[in-house]
Amino acid sequence: MKRQALILLCVLTAAGCGRWADLDSDAFAQGQASQERFSLDAAACKQAAENERSYSIRGLASDNVEKHGVFNRAYAACMKAKGYAPRTSLTNFWEAYDL
Repeated sequence: MKRQALILLCVLTAAGCGRWADLDSDAFAQGQASQERFSLDAAACKQAAENERSYSIRGLASDNVEKHGVFNRAYAACMKAKGYAPRTSLTNFWEAYDL
C-alpha cells in the first residue's frame, strides 16, 4: 500500500512539473520523419519559441509561469504546423526513450 501511495505521489508531482517547464521534442511524436529532420524542426521551433518569449509583451512583463506558457504555446504551435502530433499519454511519452 505504501508503494502504491509513493508511485501516485511521484506521478502527480511529475504531472505538475509540466506547468513550470519549457516543452521540448519529447512532448511530440516523431512520426514518419527522420531523426535528423525531427531534430532540426525541434531546434527551429525552440528558437522561434524563445524569440516569442523574448520579444512579446506577455513574455517580457510577466511571471515565470506565464513566460513558460508563452514559450510552450509558441513551441507547440510550431511543432504542430510542421506536422508533429503531441504525445497525449504516458505510454506514448516513453516511446521517445526507446533505444
